[in-house]
Amino acid sequence: MAKNSIENTALRLKAVLEVLAAEDPSAERRISRGEVLSAAVTRVPLTGTEAETLASGAARGERALATATGKLVKAGWITKEGRAGWSITASGRRALQDFPDTADLLAAMNGKAVAPAAASPAAAEVEEVVEEALQDSVAVPEIPQEHHGAHAGTERPEPSFPQPGAVVIAGTLGSALGQADWDPAGLQLTFDRNDELWKLTADLPAGHYEYKVALDGSWEENYGRHGHRDGANMDMAHDGGPLTFLYDHATHTVVTKPDVNV
Repeated sequence: MAKNSIENTALRLKAVLEVLAAEDPSAERRISRGEVLSAAVTRVPLTGTEAETLASGAARGERALATATGKLVKAGWITKEGRAGWSITASGRRALQDFPDTADLLAAMNGKAVAPAAASPAAAEVEEVVEEALQDSVAVPEIPQEHHGAHAGTERPEPSFPQPGAVVIAGTLGSALGQADWDPAGLQLTFDRNDELWKLTADLPAGHYEYKVALDGSWEENYGRHGHRDGANMDMAHDGGPLTFLYDHATHTVVTKPDVNV
């Protein structure tokens, strides 16, 4: 990953902590995942290749940030409670105070021993610390050109961030494919570890369809238009023929592509 992208993601991770720290802990409503990530990207805008759109429909930099926030959870600095929203922990607040320098903050997040309020390292050390802290969490793989099945020696044992147990496209296309409409346990997608996308290719008759993404076989957690939880139905007009659905759990967005090898 390019140096500027790593540094930008580091700055956005710090912005995530700052945004959450600014929230009123006694407020009845917690800030949502989308609001946190959007605020971080507003503070540190996407530049260059970060703004490139991936097959999932999300920008490369947005997905990198969404993935990298798993490091903040692992460090015990933030909590992600689904519908309840995101919040910063007491440890996260202390980290912001103890490590005002971004490189020191990221080093501490990655489990390195850093003295609180220590003098900032030299520029070369900043790059080394930040890259080491982020290189695993912000790597955003391209969609392979070859078929998306497992490839010997390339499958990772675990995804880089938590995934649901099942992902289903539920909507008016169910009956067109021999299943019930709006069945949250019906048209299941398959997880591809190579690019960490959920995929389904179906030979869909021509027509206009509405659908949402349902997770784990129920409507308890579902995503609609623009990746919003409990959001409006997505819709599309299809001319007929094979169609591939791609779901990115990092952004909760769906992209459809006609008969592509992914």
